[in-house]
Amino acid sequence: MSTIGEVLLRPGDSVRFGDRDDLLERLDHLGQRIPARHEGRTREHREHFVMVRYLHFLARTGENFLPLPVTLAKPRQDPPDFVLEWLDGSQETFELTDGSTAEHQKKLSATSASRNNLILSAVNQAPERDAVQRWADILFAAFLKKAEGLLRGRFDLDHLLLYDLTGLRLLVPIELGGMLLKQKLGDWLGEKKPAHRFRRVSVLRDTALLVDVEGEQRILHGKSPLFRIPVLRSHGEEDLKRRLRNLDRFCRDHSIRHLKAFGSILGDVADPWADSDPDLPVFREDSDMDLLVEFEPGTRVTLFDMARMERELSELTGFKVDLRTAGDLSRYFRDEVLQEAAELRAS
Repeated sequence: MSTIGEVLLRPGDSVRFGDRDDLLERLDHLGQRIPARHEGRTREHREHFVMVRYLHFLARTGENFLPLPVTLAKPRQDPPDFVLEWLDGSQETFELTDGSTAEHQKKLSATSASRNNLILSAVNQAPERDAVQRWADILFAAFLKKAEGLLRGRFDLDHLLLYDLTGLRLLVPIELGGMLLKQKLGDWLGEKKPAHRFRRVSVLRDTALLVDVEGEQRILHGKSPLFRIPVLRSHGEEDLKRRLRNLDRFCRDHSIRHLKAFGSILGDVADPWADSDPDLPVFREDSDMDLLVEFEPGTRVTLFDMARMERELSELTGFKVDLRTAGDLSRYFRDEVLQEAAELRAS
């Protein structure tokens, strides 16, 4: 395991990503744990975390949001905080900032100092009926602080990336918050008509990325769209990441649109008389995994292909795999299986 000093991008550093597999592998490395607040986290740590997470979302979408190869650089002087440079030499410059309040920052610091892993509840931080407005106000204030620099002509940047550290994420669907934030940005830009403006404003939270608030407002999620498996066997964190990357690659190589689990693998639970947590699932050595596969339209697959894929998937998941298509299922329980097939991310 590398130390944070070996993976943190510092001023003057850059990293080049080749194809998609190289990108995902390098991001796993760059995304290793950063220090907690009480451990001396710095602005550089925060910016590194946000930018790597942003690239994770783009890499996992399966859409052409991130042309490859691409180079990520952290200039010696800022702004910008980061630069993405494409193969043709064109660049996209980034300014990163948190959307938060002093009150919430104090609560986060107190939680970190207690050295526990409790997540602060958002429920008491704002009434639910006011949460969306409050969320948009906090992020708009963060935008305004950065936009004032543009008004004074201090710099010209392409992309403002707001990290949602409002404490209201549990209450505010990003779709609703994004609509209100877009309105606030539009009203301000229409009134000020600035000569210099961010070409794109995006909002990043832990489970979603809202790209281009002012424009198309695309919402991306960080999980691979190519498979939906609830559990894998692995021998530690690095092995798990390797299996996930290989599973992602396997689906693309075999033109698989979806790969979902169903059957008994979803129902295995711990022995209630055992010492382990009874709410956590356990899986016996002989547990099988029933997988439902859906191929891209026009894909030709033989029985020999299915048998070979079963063997390869057994190695990738750590379970003995039984692979089926919807057409293989009995008409008497086909609908039930299709309904229960797990649409969960691998964990």
